[in-house]
Amino acid sequence: MRSCRSFANDNHHVMAKHSSVYPAPQELEAIQTLVSTVEGALKKVSDWMDGLKTSSGKTPSCNNTEEEDAPETESDSTSVLCGVTRVGLVAKGLLIKGDMNLELVLMCREKPTKLLLYTISANLPLQIQTMTDDRYEVRSCISEAAIQVCSTKEPRLALKITLSSLAMMEEHSTTEEEEAPQVGSRSGRKLLLTRRPAPHPAAGEPGGRRSGGRRAEA
Repeated sequence: MRSCRSFANDNHHVMAKHSSVYPAPQELEAIQTLVSTVEGALKKVSDWMDGLKTSSGKTPSCNNTEEEDAPETESDSTSVLCGVTRVGLVAKGLLIKGDMNLELVLMCREKPTKLLLYTISANLPLQIQTMTDDRYEVRSCISEAAIQVCSTKEPRLALKITLSSLAMMEEHSTTEEEEAPQVGSRSGRKLLLTRRPAPHPAAGEPGGRRSGGRRAEA
């Protein structure tokens, strides 16, 4: 049997390896601050966009009753941005020193567009300034449908916010159903090509034909 000293040495080796790959407390604090700040700022961006939607949807009218205003109020209550979710290493708690990919997914009610991406990336720095004195750089990346938030001081961190929507998933599933071959359709079944047997030639005549071009009579 292994001695207690051997188990103690293994435990010491594991703890030393863990401390060498696990981020330092300062890095963990900076990560938590960045992620929490961006999540709160995105919530304020959502409220700001809902305020713009509500103000643009109102029309001055003195004869509107409460029953007529009820459907309009219900439609205005639907937010443009549905919520934000932590994904990747941040959600799993598997951050490694020197390889910290921070990712968030921002769920939108409609399919994300360039205008929506530009609007969020333009208002996000203003909302971040209302929550913290730290400086962050915000850049939009059209090719990845994402927004990059980078810290300007050590430790240098980068947070990627990817825009997505359930409408894209529904559209993708609908397209797959339309492209799937239907049962009994020509595209969904294999066509078996049978070769018709050639007619037997008549006795004494090669090819089964007379010199005049007519078939030989039996």
